[in-house]
Amino acid sequence: MRHSLKYRMAIAAAIVVTLVFVARAGISQWYAYGRLNDLVQSQQDTLVRLVANQLDEKLESRAVVLRRLARNLSPVLDAPSARLRQLATDTIDIPEQFNAVFMAWPDGTLAFSTAVPDGVKMMISDRDYFKEILRGSPFVVSDLLQGKHSAAPGVILAVPLRGAKGELRAVVGGILNLSADNFLRELAGSRIGLTGFYCLVSAGPNPRYAMHPDSAKVLAPARASGDSCGAERPASRWEALEPQQPVVARHLLASNGWEVISVLPAKEAYGPLLEARQHAIVIGVVSLIFAAALMWMTIRFLLAPLEHLHRAVRQLATRPSAVADLLVNREDEIGELAGAFCEVMQQLSEREAALKAANDSAAASEKRFVAIANHVPEFVAFIDASERFAFVNQAYARHYGLPADQITGLSVRELWGTPDYVANKPYLERARTGEVVTFTRETSDGTAREITYQPAWNDTQDVLTGLHMFARDVTGERLKLRTLEAQTLSDHLTGLLNRKGFDRRLQEAMARADSADHGAALLLVDLDDFKAVNDSYGHPVGDRLLVAFAERLRTCVRSGDAVARIGGDEFAIILEHITTPSIVERIGHAVVHAALRPFTIDGQTLVSTCSVGSAIHQSGQSASVSELFIRADMALYDAKRHGKACYSATGPNKATDIAPHA
Repeated sequence: MRHSLKYRMAIAAAIVVTLVFVARAGISQWYAYGRLNDLVQSQQDTLVRLVANQLDEKLESRAVVLRRLARNLSPVLDAPSARLRQLATDTIDIPEQFNAVFMAWPDGTLAFSTAVPDGVKMMISDRDYFKEILRGSPFVVSDLLQGKHSAAPGVILAVPLRGAKGELRAVVGGILNLSADNFLRELAGSRIGLTGFYCLVSAGPNPRYAMHPDSAKVLAPARASGDSCGAERPASRWEALEPQQPVVARHLLASNGWEVISVLPAKEAYGPLLEARQHAIVIGVVSLIFAAALMWMTIRFLLAPLEHLHRAVRQLATRPSAVADLLVNREDEIGELAGAFCEVMQQLSEREAALKAANDSAAASEKRFVAIANHVPEFVAFIDASERFAFVNQAYARHYGLPADQITGLSVRELWGTPDYVANKPYLERARTGEVVTFTRETSDGTAREITYQPAWNDTQDVLTGLHMFARDVTGERLKLRTLEAQTLSDHLTGLLNRKGFDRRLQEAMARADSADHGAALLLVDLDDFKAVNDSYGHPVGDRLLVAFAERLRTCVRSGDAVARIGGDEFAIILEHITTPSIVERIGHAVVHAALRPFTIDGQTLVSTCSVGSAIHQSGQSASVSELFIRADMALYDAKRHGKACYSATGPNKATDIAPHA
């Protein structure tokens, strides 16, 4: 569904107004919550302080009553306990002032108690309040007590009765039942608002509830500080919006350290704020709806010319004459926009014509390029960034036996096959990094091609769009190079390796021996008395003898071994994969025996023996080519010195010193 600009503007304006309203309401709510909380807390603190003062006054008034009773009892302490009880009953308003009164002697013996029948003996010397009087306190309020028979909470007030010299003659006390309707009458019936309440927590090491709206919690343990009468609530993350914690105020009694606590639930404490917020939300929603409708009507009126311009622009695609409907004469932004659009349309028309001409030229150029590419014998192709063919010339298509349009769209792996793709993948990856890569590959039929991968970039030269691939047949060039190389490394007379080829092959053999767990060997072969053949029969005969001897040397070695002519009548044999010296010895003897057989040249029978010296290079010896050659030459010298026509091996790997003459 398409939403017009006026709808979006109206919705955006409504959202902005809503956000402002919500932010303003949230800030106002937070401020009102803080102010109301301070006000209610101040009121609660004042109320609980007044209640605590009233309780202190009540305790002090009862202390005055006890002191008056002590003065009345002082002259008649020697009277019977019944007389003392009666005097106390006449003096104290029971149960209005106390639920019971008593007197005890300094040793803790109970003299009388209005709550205990006559004749009952009791001791109160272990009571805390009695001990406080003995220590000299003028007025003592006991800790919270629990009645033995009624299980009701209570408290005992005591004052000393002293003689003329200040000596302690007795202890006078009064008992208050806190559940009775006397001492806590006003506090127990008082409420804070409609749902608030008071509670009273005793002091000492084991604080308990002396008064609580829930009678089941009376005498239950309470916290020594920070108690909230069990009305605690966890703080909300949005306490200012949804208050949960009650307003709690506390004040200590000066007379006994007990704590008066008032609790006003959050629902009642912040009720006016919540009610005002509900009304504000309703008014705000109605205001927002009205404002949104008004903004929509205003925006619709203001955007009417823009809608007219929009309709005219849409008609241009099918009716170019609609450009006359553009409101170019308006003296506002819409008129400027219409004028700018007319200029853009004119420029687009001009550029469209130029682009068409450029496309025609490019199409012609592309046809020429394709024609040229299809008539060259080399392979030309282009692959895109996903390694799919976008163009191949006819030579490339003929090589794979497919029409060019069928190759276009195939991936490189699909056309080449996985083995060729894996072999070329390192070069493709190098080319994708921006490097021009050129290498040569030979196929199984001996054809060699020089392949080039050239990266193709976009106009800004920062994104690789594909690779140009070129390949040309270099089989003839490679063959010529190999022929030339073979000619430079071969002896022109015998076809064996010459001295240059020998040096290269020996170095390669020793390198392979060092990298593998096997040895290599060098045999130097010298024809004995070859100069006499040249002198007796002439150099042509001597040359044919050298050729015949070279052929015999080839039959004495294994496939993979190399035979070279390194001098006039000097030959060398390079052996690889030598595991035991006996292999070298066997080939050395074979060479000696091959030379002993007569040679027939131009109808003449010639006998020309040879001497052989060998040296072995083992993996890990770190010997150079020169050192190995010197060792083999020393072995050859030993063979010559011992009569020629024999084989000799010297050095740490020699198999035998001198082979006997055949």
